[in-house]
Amino acid sequence: MRVIALSLAVAALCLADTHRDVMHVFGNMASALTAGNPDQFMESFDRHMPDYDTIKDNVIQLVAQGQITTIAQPIRDEGDDRHREVDLDWTLDIQIPDSPMAPAHRRETVHCRLERSNGHWRIVALSPISFFAPQDPNSK
Repeated sequence: MRVIALSLAVAALCLADTHRDVMHVFGNMASALTAGNPDQFMESFDRHMPDYDTIKDNVIQLVAQGQITTIAQPIRDEGDDRHREVDLDWTLDIQIPDSPMAPAHRRETVHCRLERSNGHWRIVALSPISFFAPQDPNSK
């Protein structure tokens, strides 16, 4: 009976570490956007995932537009120590310099699928990719 209890305790600790590691990925992404560093943002993605190039191009254009302020709060994190499905309540504010307009504000649930490879968590699917598109200067 003690072996089962110990096994359950170890499993719970591993999942807690997994959750922390996965959330660290999104914290790094948010920091990269705020710092205007698209390369650092893209480090969290599997380069072979569908839409990788589109996301990269969008983020490069987005951070070139101005100052980004962002917060990503987890609302769902499920899976095991190799595969995770994560939903985030993601807020993004874009302030374009020398613009009289208020910052553009986006808020959406962003869905991500992550896989662990070589000890690192990588995003292998993300939607909607349009969330990270540059701000249309004609939109209000």
